[in-house]
Amino acid sequence: MIKLRARFKKADRAKYISHLDLYRLMQRAFKRAHIAVWYTEGYNPHLYIMFPLPLSLGSEGECEIMDFSIIDENLSTDYVKERLNSVLPEGIEITDLYEPVMKHTEIAYSLYDVFIISNDENFTAESFDRFISQKQIVVQKKTKQNKIKETDIKPLIEALAVENTDTGIFVKLKMPSGSNNNFNPSLLLGEYYKFIDNEPEFVKLNRKKIITMNGEEFR
Repeated sequence: MIKLRARFKKADRAKYISHLDLYRLMQRAFKRAHIAVWYTEGYNPHLYIMFPLPLSLGSEGECEIMDFSIIDENLSTDYVKERLNSVLPEGIEITDLYEPVMKHTEIAYSLYDVFIISNDENFTAESFDRFISQKQIVVQKKTKQNKIKETDIKPLIEALAVENTDTGIFVKLKMPSGSNNNFNPSLLLGEYYKFIDNEPEFVKLNRKKIITMNGEEFR
């Protein structure tokens, strides 16, 4: 048995596939590709597939991670990658396949490209800079106990780039991710909309990279 980690893209219409449906989709893909994958043991065995950092519904990603184990140790990673890509739907593509290097607990941040589309004159790089420069940016997040917790997210985030575009604003965000802290960019953007008292026509979120505390790309 070989443990493998796949890096895959999730884009276009596939961004509307929920996490649960993605799990089912990958189950079918392994069966259609005739790749024997390890099942959990016990009374109710099921196919082991692990997504350490699920992507929010409606967001695109170029660096999504899926862990699994194959039974046949003679299969090459190139063969498994090719077989899976041949049966995966449009918008989902495995870009890399390798044996895991790092533990899931090493995930610390995600880098996002954010495109805010609006004709409203309030949506500018200048207004976003004023928003991000506040001493505090308090967001409300639901806990595992289904309670609402307020958190000052300002010390945890970083706007790496903020630019005006022909259709609105482009922002490159560094957001906390992983088991300790995990914040969806939509929480931050929601506070920005309150700050300028308006909402955009459309927002495109694309996770570009998952990184560790020391800035290395997660592998």
